[in-house]
Amino acid sequence: MPTFEEVRRDSGRADLDYLVGVPGDFDMAMFTLGPVGALRHRRAFTEATVAQIRRIHAILGDRVVFQLEIPAELVLLTKVPAPMHPLLARMFGKSIARVATASTEGTRFGIHLCLGDMNHRAFGRMKDVRPLVSLTQAIIAAWPAGRPLEFVHAPLAAADDPPSTTESFYAPLAALELPAQTRFIAGFAHEEQSLDEQRRVLAMIEKLLGREVDVASSCGLGRREPAAARRTLQRTAELCAD
Repeated sequence: MPTFEEVRRDSGRADLDYLVGVPGDFDMAMFTLGPVGALRHRRAFTEATVAQIRRIHAILGDRVVFQLEIPAELVLLTKVPAPMHPLLARMFGKSIARVATASTEGTRFGIHLCLGDMNHRAFGRMKDVRPLVSLTQAIIAAWPAGRPLEFVHAPLAAADDPPSTTESFYAPLAALELPAQTRFIAGFAHEEQSLDEQRRVLAMIEKLLGREVDVASSCGLGRREPAAARRTLQRTAELCAD
């Protein structure tokens, strides 16, 4: 936090918020105990996650935004038949929103949906964005009042796989109903695709959503080689400059 405050002061950007990434409680339970153990003992992970959020919020208050990082639920949706998506999405949406409900009123959140990025390989892949739309809509439907949902990050590439350039892949986005105050962060910036192709993808996404979107990579860059991470950041900057 002291380093962040120094950067914010030196850049003259008093509007910048401090982002704390929080692994989803189900993800932590899955990675620690496996699927069966996660189902049996999730509550302990939920309580620990909420306790962390409450402690940090008590120190930083409105200066902090908590990013709930949710790979397991979206990856699971990509693995099951499409008819199961609505039921599973509603179940996942309620459990994800439960963390926000148990947090202090006024706590600010964002959702980072993810397909996983282990050694730059995704755990799941989508035939189109329907699973992502189903889960996002379910989270929004279950989201509690008094805990601002400031953004939803959507993985539109899959680690080393660049984003699709086919409009049918993104077509389900037209059915997504986001609150006006919730930003949509399109996670498609990818250094292995041409800038012109990336611009066409951005245009398709914004046309289908009917709004301007933010731009990011599909996942974080902490596991990337420095040179590759810089190329991705450069691509993001190019897209944001248009």
